[in-house]
Amino acid sequence: MQITLRIFFFKYCLTCLILILFHKTSSAQNIPHKWEIKPYAGFQQSRFDWSIAGNAQGTNPNVLSELIWKNLKGPSYGLDIKYNITNKLSVKATNQYSNITKGEAEDTDYADDNRQGAFYFDLLNANRGYLYNADLQLDYQLLKLGKFNINPVIGISYHQQKFYLLESASNPASNGLNSTYEARYKGFDFGGNFVFKTDGFSVGATILGGFYTYSAKANWNLIPDFAKPVSFTHKANSFALNGDINLSVPLNKSLSVEADYKINNINTYSGVDKAYFNDRNTEETQFNGANFRNNAVFLGLKFSF
Repeated sequence: MQITLRIFFFKYCLTCLILILFHKTSSAQNIPHKWEIKPYAGFQQSRFDWSIAGNAQGTNPNVLSELIWKNLKGPSYGLDIKYNITNKLSVKATNQYSNITKGEAEDTDYADDNRQGAFYFDLLNANRGYLYNADLQLDYQLLKLGKFNINPVIGISYHQQKFYLLESASNPASNGLNSTYEARYKGFDFGGNFVFKTDGFSVGATILGGFYTYSAKANWNLIPDFAKPVSFTHKANSFALNGDINLSVPLNKSLSVEADYKINNINTYSGVDKAYFNDRNTEETQFNGANFRNNAVFLGLKFSF
């Protein structure tokens, strides 16, 4: 898995800085548990699509080529590490990795505007790939109303996804197809965490919005005119809306069982598509944008100490 180390370095440095700044404060506070570590596993389902226009002005036609990956399914694993700086302030690092083991992709080209006059269509296998998310968040308890807490959240986020187009048994022309599309999102999140806590359980809901930069590169291995390993690239900006519903049941003072339902929706706006060729200059057209949807359920154990 080719994941840049820069985000991990930045997360490490920021975490260390926060811990140093708040060391004296945290040592004076009566914090039952400073550390919380939560490994978890589950299942995810996702969908992803993008399209380009016929030229840089977004016309001729307005949708020339469209790729849709759908019914992408597979196991998902994660690890959350939380440090309680004070009774009200905490920092949390999350990492989540998902395998794509099942899915299909639609590849369609159009001659006319508004997805009319389709002159090419193929339904391909897409049962390979991965999804990776990494986040670093600060959580502050702003209000405590009885058993109900309201906590603003801010953080930085990194997402990397790799989707495949693979040969289909129903299409002999796709023999040897092993094309890839790799997307990356980098930016920051903001929102809130709302928790209702009793002695026997707690229920939490987290809602986050995010502004990201989007970059992607593709390797179209069966088209001889395209350069390899980078056939074309996409650049644009994105907005994300993410949510998490959490149920936590303590087994004792140091161990809890937790269940989560997570959603992750990222809309990417129009930008630039650059195509690279073996025997002619780079060509630019309008990238119409992309849409990513993900739903996942998890079961995990939280260790507090």
